[in-house]
Amino acid sequence: MALVSTASKTLVVNPAFLQEIKDSNPDLWETVAQLRQVCQCDGEPGAVSRQLTRLLDGLRDQLALQFSLEESYGYMAVPHRSNGVLCDMACETQSQHGMLYMQLSDLAEQAEELQYRGVEPAQLHLLVQRTLQFDADLREHEQAENELIERSFGLS
Repeated sequence: MALVSTASKTLVVNPAFLQEIKDSNPDLWETVAQLRQVCQCDGEPGAVSRQLTRLLDGLRDQLALQFSLEESYGYMAVPHRSNGVLCDMACETQSQHGMLYMQLSDLAEQAEELQYRGVEPAQLHLLVQRTLQFDADLREHEQAENELIERSFGLS
């Protein structure tokens, strides 16, 4: 659910809460790091497929919780503010949650299907490339939220 700026309300972040939410979930970031490692390794295709399936499935659950907490406590609608740039950034970063979650869900489903149909190296390579793209998209999103947090602290 993305909130859009209106004449009376706009979306901003609560930088302290958003930062606290990010800092309080080390398991999420550990899973992301493990996923990167699996994508970089040249292991046996069946083993890589099993690891990807397990990690993508776990990450999907962790990211759903993370985004839910961020949207519930890190983002908030407030009476119209003058800093339109930060409001636009908040709308943009929050709207990315749904897209990132759907991208990850698709990857998790692809990994499960690959594992159950039999691992073909070309398809595994494609899944790894798509997973690395998701990782890059998630990093870009996190960087944008971190910038939003930094800029918002100056307004508190």
